[in-house]
Amino acid sequence: MSETADRAIEVMPFHAGIDYFDCLSRLQDVLAPARYLEIGVWRGESLERSRAASIAIDPHFLIDRNIMEGKPSCHLFQTGSDAFFATEDPVTTLGGPIDLAFLDGMHHFEFLLRDFANTERVCHPGSAIVLHDCLPIDPRIAHRDQSEDLRVDAVVPGWWAGDVWKVPVLLKRFRPDLTMIAFDAPPTGLIVITGLDPANRSLNEHYQTMVDAMMAVDLASYGTARLFDLLAPHPTRLLDDPAALRATLFPGERR
Repeated sequence: MSETADRAIEVMPFHAGIDYFDCLSRLQDVLAPARYLEIGVWRGESLERSRAASIAIDPHFLIDRNIMEGKPSCHLFQTGSDAFFATEDPVTTLGGPIDLAFLDGMHHFEFLLRDFANTERVCHPGSAIVLHDCLPIDPRIAHRDQSEDLRVDAVVPGWWAGDVWKVPVLLKRFRPDLTMIAFDAPPTGLIVITGLDPANRSLNEHYQTMVDAMMAVDLASYGTARLFDLLAPHPTRLLDDPAALRATLFPGERR
């Protein structure tokens, strides 16, 4: 990369909140889900925090910890998420719709878009879906290509967020009915989405239009500051106030 290109890269300050794993733990405590779904498990660091009956989906599990503690059940599906939703019914497996989901699978936006649409379909209006890696502070970790050569000068060089940042941008445009709350959780942010509608099929209907609109766009050209302005991340200390958190995530909830 040339020196001129380096100067043009727009990098935001480091996220100031608590680590995203700790954020997930606090969300679990406040929302107390009975049924949990996770896509992209890897070593199980996020799955470990669930105390609900759980479904975990990953094509290559590398679990190195006790993921069963506190759970009444945990169903592991070693497959891709598209194949999972094509052949399995999470509602039947867990005995009811999903209350909380964490989507951290393949870091290409078209995959996450499908994962979100498929997960919303098995949720209920009071559920929450959490997205990871959608607030990268440095465009150099937001390439579709995972090559380390592209990240060598990044402020968080060991991390690859991919281009899933495009998903909340698209949801803002195509699903304004959703409530989307971003958090300044290191290293690449966390987004909680509520106001779900399992009957809504607009993402399926407009899927190709959405993919075509954003496929050629990169974060450097879109603008990192523009992304942060659009998503307006909240401080993670909001997670320490259960009443305020619920009021923010579920603004129409009767208290």
